[in-house]
Amino acid sequence: MVKAMRLQLLLLEDDDALRDEIREYLTRRRHHVTALSTVAEARRVLDLLLSSDRPLDAVICDINLQDGDGIDLYVEFAQRQPSCRWVLMSGDPDPQRLAAVRSAHPSLPRSILVEKPVSLRELADLLAPGGPGG
Repeated sequence: MVKAMRLQLLLLEDDDALRDEIREYLTRRRHHVTALSTVAEARRVLDLLLSSDRPLDAVICDINLQDGDGIDLYVEFAQRQPSCRWVLMSGDPDPQRLAAVRSAHPSLPRSILVEKPVSLRELADLLAPGGPGG
């Protein structure tokens, strides 16, 4: 039996119930999940994690947060660790905006834009190595 890879994940979601549901689901799959609710917290934690010897495997980030924007956070941090995957979530995704951001910043690593609600199984599949997000 092949042992599943344990991922180091950062989850940024300002809806408490959804954040808890995603964190619990991914934790049950033996991933290490740091769950946050604000862009300000995420900036502090990303600075710490990206400079540590335990890099992030993926960031799962809501786009429309009460204190900021997940796409801005992606632009700010994604180039610092290009191997870290970004899953950007929104109830009202704007693929044209993300395409424009990628065009303006061609060195950004790939990200995946998903519409909420996203099933927990689909989210886990996006994070799996070799999966659509891997």
